[in-house]
Amino acid sequence: MKFLNILLHNCEETSFNIIKSEETSLTFSKWLKMKFHIAFCKCCRNFGKQTKVIDKALQHHFRSDISEHSVKASQELKDRIKENLKNI
Repeated sequence: MKFLNILLHNCEETSFNIIKSEETSLTFSKWLKMKFHIAFCKCCRNFGKQTKVIDKALQHHFRSDISEHSVKASQELKDRIKENLKNI
């Protein structure tokens, strides 16, 4: 059982890593644990699919909105966000 705990994340950790993986890269071990968990957990697999759909919808919405208003985040802001995500 201890071996499985090392291999598997719980649903909370997996859902967090699903979201995090959309914005930044995960370490290989976190990525592998996430993929292994998703292979066995239908709820997390569905959550991953839902977040991709939501992400695409938001990208589409904000792309058309950005092109109308020409508002972009500064590179400094983007770098701070990436750094904060890495530290989580």
